[in-house]
Amino acid sequence: MTADVTTPEELIAAVRAGEPVRDPLLDECDLRDTDLAGLDLRGGSLAGADLRGTRLDRARISGTTLAGADLREADLTDAVLTGADLSGARFAGAILGDTRFDGCRMIGTSLRGMRGLAASFVLNDCNLQIADLGNLGLRGLRIAGCDLTEADLSGADLRAVGFERCRLRGTVLRAARLEQADLRSCDLGEITPDTPHALRGAVVSPSQAGAICEALGLTVLE
Repeated sequence: MTADVTTPEELIAAVRAGEPVRDPLLDECDLRDTDLAGLDLRGGSLAGADLRGTRLDRARISGTTLAGADLREADLTDAVLTGADLSGARFAGAILGDTRFDGCRMIGTSLRGMRGLAASFVLNDCNLQIADLGNLGLRGLRIAGCDLTEADLSGADLRAVGFERCRLRGTVLRAARLEQADLRSCDLGEITPDTPHALRGAVVSPSQAGAICEALGLTVLE
């Protein structure tokens, strides 16, 4: 059975009954500190919703618009978000242990200050253009197929992160730690004389190293 809901109260009732929720229209609704653990949400819109402190652990959210939603201090432990629009959403203080983001639109999303990251935290095929990931501890994680164009990763701990097929064009890496971060399959964008300092400690491919040397005015001979 799939529940069609139009009010926060109906959404809460559906979750308590263990029913999937399809295509709700709950833009800017107030769900602060609500227990929505195990939510199965398919489509619909909660754009601009107030989800501060909300329990969303074990939630399954697919194709839903959560643009501009306030998820500060929310608990998304073991949640899986697939194809969701999280543009401009805020996650400061949110618990994202073992959370998975697959194919999500996260343009301008603020992940700064999120908590509880575990080794199975996943960012896969997400659009994170101009997103704020500053000062995050992402050490040893795998980030695959993500567009981090002009995203802010300043001060982040990126040691041993496996970046696979990511776009890092104009990405802010000021004071980030990149020791053993694997960038070999990534699009690094324009290589400038500042690039070696920004990528200090990272693992790059021979072609990337050649481009960096060229930007420094060096000639590499085989």
